[in-house]
Amino acid sequence: MINLSTRFTSAVNNLKSRDERKKRRAVRELFEFDDHNNLTSFIPLLDDKDPWYRTKAIDAFRTWSTRMDVLSLEPLIKHKNIEYNRVAANLLEKFAAKNTDLVKLLFSNDDSICKTKAAEFILRANDEQGFFEELIQLKNSRLKIIALQSKYSNRAVLVEALEDESTKVVEQSLVMLIQMEHKIEGEVIDSLTKRGVKLSLLIPYLVKHYPDKLVDSISNINKLETKILVDALQKQCEDISQEPIRSLISNKKHIIVGRWLQGKKGKDVDELRWNIIADDNVDEIERSRFIERLFSRCDEEEIIAKAEEVSRNSESELIRITAHNLSTAKDRGQT
Repeated sequence: MINLSTRFTSAVNNLKSRDERKKRRAVRELFEFDDHNNLTSFIPLLDDKDPWYRTKAIDAFRTWSTRMDVLSLEPLIKHKNIEYNRVAANLLEKFAAKNTDLVKLLFSNDDSICKTKAAEFILRANDEQGFFEELIQLKNSRLKIIALQSKYSNRAVLVEALEDESTKVVEQSLVMLIQMEHKIEGEVIDSLTKRGVKLSLLIPYLVKHYPDKLVDSISNINKLETKILVDALQKQCEDISQEPIRSLISNKKHIIVGRWLQGKKGKDVDELRWNIIADDNVDEIERSRFIERLFSRCDEEEIIAKAEEVSRNSESELIRITAHNLSTAKDRGQT
């Protein structure tokens, strides 16, 4: 019986065999041994004429290189084949961030995948402040964002990045500053709004810090932004006396206020709710929804009385019918 050592030596030697059958069997046997030290034996196969062997060489790097250090990727990083460079780039996240000089060779590649993956790796390493500062000065917005997300970034860098020519860079900076609970100057907020920064990012910040700027910012609000706004109001505002709600009420943003009212009870909020329902200037479908949300309270005498009043006086047939249904829901056993 042939021992394992002999089999291994034979398999390594047969990788160079001109006998196709022996060479393919050698590849399979070396994978069966599953020893990361076998990786060097597969390096010559990167340039084999047969694509099957080239594929197996890449499989060997994917299987065994991650059990070693990043220097094991050198044959891929220095290879002229861009696909091999990309394989190395995509493996970087699995390695400890050391030996960055080799990875900087990959960063020097013009390929975007190689650049971004290499940059992420290098910025995980220590003592790379200089590399971070180089990235911040580049025109490439993707690389700037990677830099801003790294451990080398700080509040001052993020504030400066709010003036970047790339909206994506500005939005990334804004997200991170908001997470830090950094107070951004009002004029900067105005500038961001004019530049077309995503309203969905600004809304929670406006509700919390600049409710006076909220109304002007939501003139063309869409469905998703409306949901974000209502969620922010629910978190920040407990009653109608708070400035964001007062501002929305005074500017007749009844649909948003009505959605904020959902689930709330009390004399003030009920009065506001009925005032909106009775206002024929507000969209009737939206007002009918306000009424429908009160069906869970159809056993309350004040709700019944108000519903009867609206069903008699509203100019909208839809509102009259919906209010009537609310006023009689208790008798019909609908709750």
